[in-house]
Amino acid sequence: MFPVQTITTVDSCVVQLDYLDGRLLISSLTRSFLCDTEREKFWKIGNKERDGEYGACFFPGRCSGGQQPLIYCARPGSRMWEVNFDGEVISTHQFKKLLSLPPLPVITLRSEPQYDHTVGSSQSLSFPKLLHLSEHCVLTWTERGIYIFIPQNVQVLLWSEVKGIQDVAVCKNELFCLHLNGKVSHLSLISVERCVERLLRRGLWNLAARTCCLFQNSVIASRARKTLTADKLEHLKSQLDHGTYNDLISQLEELILKFEPLDSACSSRRSSISSHESFSILDSGIYRIISSRRGSQSDEDSCSLHSQTLSEDERFKEFTSQQEEDLPDQCCGSHGNEGDEFVCCWFLM
Repeated sequence: MFPVQTITTVDSCVVQLDYLDGRLLISSLTRSFLCDTEREKFWKIGNKERDGEYGACFFPGRCSGGQQPLIYCARPGSRMWEVNFDGEVISTHQFKKLLSLPPLPVITLRSEPQYDHTVGSSQSLSFPKLLHLSEHCVLTWTERGIYIFIPQNVQVLLWSEVKGIQDVAVCKNELFCLHLNGKVSHLSLISVERCVERLLRRGLWNLAARTCCLFQNSVIASRARKTLTADKLEHLKSQLDHGTYNDLISQLEELILKFEPLDSACSSRRSSISSHESFSILDSGIYRIISSRRGSQSDEDSCSLHSQTLSEDERFKEFTSQQEEDLPDQCCGSHGNEGDEFVCCWFLM
């Protein structure tokens, strides 16, 4: 047997542990600690204590670019500390106002998808655990739902009212959620076109059509149209019963009319725009450009208050590179904001 050795003793109950490259991250009820298990060194992270359950996790760096790992520590009021691998606070990210976005609707076979675009009030939350998800994202949850952030760009990717979660395990873009009632649900984070493609393969015509109509900007985007072509939408329309889904068919027809040839001048212009900026399509057909600015505050007491808008390639690089195998999905959901070219989808199993 190996001898048991006490690495360190913290001042209160441990909320979350994480480990990376010989370093142990400990989040207690009062603060976070970083321990070098090889050199037996121990640091307190930040100067300000907090009272309650707040998680912390490592954010692995990119091996190809030589980027050092980061640490994210939850703070009161929907905030996170960004910390370097030596335990020094680099900046504080504030997500309170950004969480006024409407929640992701879970699209299920048991009900029609509904999405209210109305912006709500800001949310001041405590994040009891933080998990690294994919290459860019950090996931957390509360009694109200699941939240996914792109912390380095101070952006809320989405949040969804998946309630009653006790714990979550993550593998790439797959989530396994243990609920308080003992149920385990399996969710996948994917792009909107892949969501619709899966629904089409399963012959879930009504659900696929409603998803397309609910997030038209994503379907109209050139990248999505390489997968969701006008012919596929025409086929989808032909599968719907006119007596039952007359309104839905009309919406699909309007969506198809907005399509233009991928090699047209307008399409080329939009592709050029989308490769550099984020944009939204107004009813008049005008493209509204949404510029982004990068920057952050270095003091741990200051907050980076801006929200970055990423290009579709940056934002969904990890999720769109996942395996193409056919998963036994049963229901899905989507979330989009004005100005987003792509939408994330949940597949609940």
